[in-house]
Amino acid sequence: MPLTEMEFNRYIRQIHLKNIGVEGQQKLKKARVLCVGAGGLGSPLLVYLAAAGVGTIGIIDHDAVEISNLPRQILYQDRHVGEQKVCAAKTQLMKLNPACEIKTYNEKLDSTNAPALIDQFDIVADCTDNFAARYLINEHCVALGKPFVFASIHEFEGQCSIFLGDEGPCYQCLFPATSQNGMLPDCRTAGVLGVLPGLLGLIQAAEIIKWIVGQGTLLAGRVMMVDMLTMQFREFSLSHNPDCETCKRYRMMRPSKIERQQRDVKMNDYIISPSELSHALENNQDIQLVDVRTPEKHQAFNIGGTLIPLEELPNRFQELDPNKMVVTYCTSGGKSMTALQFLLSAGFKSVKSLDGGMTAWQKEKLK
Repeated sequence: MPLTEMEFNRYIRQIHLKNIGVEGQQKLKKARVLCVGAGGLGSPLLVYLAAAGVGTIGIIDHDAVEISNLPRQILYQDRHVGEQKVCAAKTQLMKLNPACEIKTYNEKLDSTNAPALIDQFDIVADCTDNFAARYLINEHCVALGKPFVFASIHEFEGQCSIFLGDEGPCYQCLFPATSQNGMLPDCRTAGVLGVLPGLLGLIQAAEIIKWIVGQGTLLAGRVMMVDMLTMQFREFSLSHNPDCETCKRYRMMRPSKIERQQRDVKMNDYIISPSELSHALENNQDIQLVDVRTPEKHQAFNIGGTLIPLEELPNRFQELDPNKMVVTYCTSGGKSMTALQFLLSAGFKSVKSLDGGMTAWQKEKLK
């Protein structure tokens, strides 16, 4: 995505950095970041992502601005009290950088909207204040192979890490669902030092920018902790938990980078072109079509078959006949290839992925 002259002048100080340059700034312009929660952590994170030139920023939050938010949620002012946070945030960010596209979702993230929403973005910022939301984000990010940056705050202390989605430890490896950490009080009851979420939100923003431009050492496999009373920063290593239920449920769908590289050449044997699939269907070949997209995309346009969203596949693959050919399809071919790899690992012998997905299918039909 080329930079305009105005954008070049605006981001010139970042472009001068040898680890960013024009190419890195173009990556930021192309990037899509979802921020879950627009409060104390989300406020500084959103400001600096917009200022850095992230092209598309999504914000989901269902709360309104309260006067008690103002000491730490620096995105808002007195005049915003009573206004929905996503609306006030969009107004403020557009004033800061009109070139950014701000998508707002005035709702609570839950199991019904999380898959489709997270799937639209490259990386997720967890700026929530409760364990239930973090487990939900973690589950769908692991299922979809999306990274997310986590931060939490409590009184004078905070912590931050990044989970890569398709490899390494996940959030539930750090906090098993059976742990008692979910009983920690939030800032409404325990209180919080106003500058603490500011610091953690900036660290989250820095991790996201590093991930987008592909530079530096991420906090993956590491948890950074800070105590503002003593101004001490500590760090501990985090490894994959072999008993993690989320990893066991989804990771068989997400082979490691080395495994993916080893399989790339072999995967060509499992691809079917739109013309080949069309010919097979016209000749009434016994094929099980599986759409692994979201229900919304399936309803908008599909070529038949069974709708099994990718994140539901580990629990629903028994609905398919392993003795018949299965053809998976999605929007552009990436998710359907992931589904194919999962089905192969589950013992299916005849599986193919539609090359290029619905995008290629529609182009083929327009010829």
